[in-house]
Amino acid sequence: MKLTKCASGHFYDADKYPECPYCNTDLQTDSSIVRSGIPESETEKAPDAPAPETPAATPAGPVAGWLVVLDGQAKGRDLRLGVGRTFLGLDADGAPVTLSADAPLHLRQAVLVYDGEAKTYTLLPGSSQELCYLEGAALLAPQELAGGETLRLGTATLKFVPFCGPDFSW
Repeated sequence: MKLTKCASGHFYDADKYPECPYCNTDLQTDSSIVRSGIPESETEKAPDAPAPETPAATPAGPVAGWLVVLDGQAKGRDLRLGVGRTFLGLDADGAPVTLSADAPLHLRQAVLVYDGEAKTYTLLPGSSQELCYLEGAALLAPQELAGGETLRLGTATLKFVPFCGPDFSW
């Protein structure tokens, strides 16, 4: 990288641009001018490159309940629910996962909340464009859960199994 300062005070990579791309904005849209120094065959993405990883995570703290996957590739697997918010989404293969709190908003299909003080569970719609379904209906508003409800994320069906509740809580 050849860092260069133009007469206007902008810094730019002279290995990529013949002149300042901030002063001459046409250079930013004309890809034939950009010189990367890398042969074109190496800059093309491989067609079978792996998809980016979904930021899956296990909720910290004690378990408050589970979602058990009833069908698909992840059949029989459980998702651990923690105290507070548990973000739900799908991995690259379409299997349901719990997401980390810093997962991108477009991955969050639903949020299952266990309120340790009120000892209640609430299922909230996520921020993804993909919907979560509760008992066959699209989840568009918060819904309280008692246990045994069926959720659907993508093509996966899950059963809600509470651990904490009126008789026990952490």
